[in-house]
Amino acid sequence: MEIFPIQPVGVASLRVKEITPQSDVRLADLAPKVKPSKETEVFEEALSVFASMTPRRLREIASESFQREQIDADTYRELSTELPLQIVDRNGNIMDLSTLTDDSQFDYAEYYRTQQSLAEMIGDMDMADSYAKVLDFFAKTT
Repeated sequence: MEIFPIQPVGVASLRVKEITPQSDVRLADLAPKVKPSKETEVFEEALSVFASMTPRRLREIASESFQREQIDADTYRELSTELPLQIVDRNGNIMDLSTLTDDSQFDYAEYYRTQQSLAEMIGDMDMADSYAKVLDFFAKTT
């Protein structure tokens, strides 16, 4: 018995043609560059205060703000809850937070921004709203 290679009808060869390498163009490179608005700059500046803060200090601020009724119970709970041992960043990488102590500096602004965008991507709008309240509190606090 003889075995013949299978070849599609009408195609002479299945050889892959060599393609000249092209530069890596991303959609972001094609989009027009938009200058950030004044409101965005103020928001980013406000978040920078929480970009390097200890968990202990964040809990103190949350407790004081809750006692003065500046934040609701859900926002207070979100701010005073310990961080998980591992988190996912914007690129999908898992970051280990198991070594974080009460006196370690942590970027809470980036953490809550990332968590909000991830919650929106998976469609959990309740969690996204909760994170948005935290980010609003950050913007108002400074």
